[in-house]
Amino acid sequence: TFLNDQKLSVTGIDAGVLLKEKLRVTLGYYRVSDKLTSLSKTIDNVDYVGQYDLNYGSLNLEFNYKNTRFISLGAPLELGIGSNELKYIIKDTNVETEKQSGLIAMAYFGVSGTFKPIRWVGLKVAVGYRKTLFNQVKNLPFEGFYTSVGLSLDIREVIKDVRMYKLKKRDRKNAIAIETAVDLIRA
Repeated sequence: TFLNDQKLSVTGIDAGVLLKEKLRVTLGYYRVSDKLTSLSKTIDNVDYVGQYDLNYGSLNLEFNYKNTRFISLGAPLELGIGSNELKYIIKDTNVETEKQSGLIAMAYFGVSGTFKPIRWVGLKVAVGYRKTLFNQVKNLPFEGFYTSVGLSLDIREVIKDVRMYKLKKRDRKNAIAIETAVDLIRA
């Protein structure tokens, strides 16, 4: 994601369900911890750099408008709430000097695509815009464009494959017995 034209890395995980093959509903947890060089300042020949920490949970709704064997396209909408903290640290000594913290609420929306080379594993890419709804850390609007890349794991397809494997294994034993009976009848 981007904050004041600086790239920040957001890490996290989400899990959910797919309803009627169209609506994906997930809960997630995400974290950002990064130095903000875009918020650097110098006061009395002392250089300060911002350290930003964000932890939040989210509810994600994604409408899948196209879902084929290899590609899935969707429109996600996500609402997140959590806590954030901005500290200023003296660059040379790493001494913390100023700190603000508080609640944050934000909304994300965009488009997503998932490439599924294997039915149950996919590479998901999303782009969109993040809007801050509320932030107790003053003068830090955590909003702007975001990009996302991640792995997608479809548990339903894994379960189907395991069941199919068990069925084939069981039927293979039956198939050998049937072949033997047919060979005996022919003889």
